[in-house]
Amino acid sequence: MRQVLRTISVKRSSADFNRTVGPPVRDAAENFEDRWDAGRKQLRNECDDIIEAIDVILDAFAAVDDQSGDSLGGGR
Repeated sequence: MRQVLRTISVKRSSADFNRTVGPPVRDAAENFEDRWDAGRKQLRNECDDIIEAIDVILDAFAAVDDQSGDSLGGGR
């Protein structure tokens, strides 16, 4: 998840859609860019929340594992 966040571009495309492609593709590309701008921050925030939740789960599993090992006499 962290790798995905590092590779998400945070900048709008600098492509000149008017010169590069025709009207149907240009309109779709511009629509995508507009929607991507709106959703980029939301995506980043939601990914950050997921990463935080995964870290909490991993910490809890590690703690239970350590406690289980200690209770069986396998303390470190």
